[in-house]
Amino acid sequence: MKFLTTILLVLFVSYSTFAQEFEKKETNDSLGIEFTYPINWKPTAQKAGYLLGSEKMEGFILIRVEPYKTLKKMKEAMQNGILQEDGSKLTLLNELQTMGDDGLAGMYEGSVDGTKVRGFMMSKLDKKSGKGAVVIVVAPQDRFNQSHMDALKTIARTLVFI
Repeated sequence: MKFLTTILLVLFVSYSTFAQEFEKKETNDSLGIEFTYPINWKPTAQKAGYLLGSEKMEGFILIRVEPYKTLKKMKEAMQNGILQEDGSKLTLLNELQTMGDDGLAGMYEGSVDGTKVRGFMMSKLDKKSGKGAVVIVVAPQDRFNQSHMDALKTIARTLVFI
């Protein structure tokens, strides 16, 4: 039993060290969020969130914090997709999936700057503050892969409202 406990302790410490080497934490008091992101993605703070880019992967990750009173309102916004003034458009491909009682996720396709893109969006609602965080990763359709989704999942699963 003592041997098993020692092995588990070593594995936990090793994982903690591994995670620290490959992930960084970002805190933004004015937005009221904190999240961890993969180190190969670099965050730039914006008025309502963050834009993350990577030198190793094509695409970007966008984090937006906006007022949402209910998950129903957040779902309506996500079902409408994204339409920007410059003509960039992302449309929901399938039904949104619920994540617990405070989140949603879905796949999107569309175009950004004339390039066909694919995106994966996850959201989280903080009923106490009336805010929601929407996180989307977008990349050219032919380059979008599991690594993009993993980067987004790292951010979404660690995002907390402070």
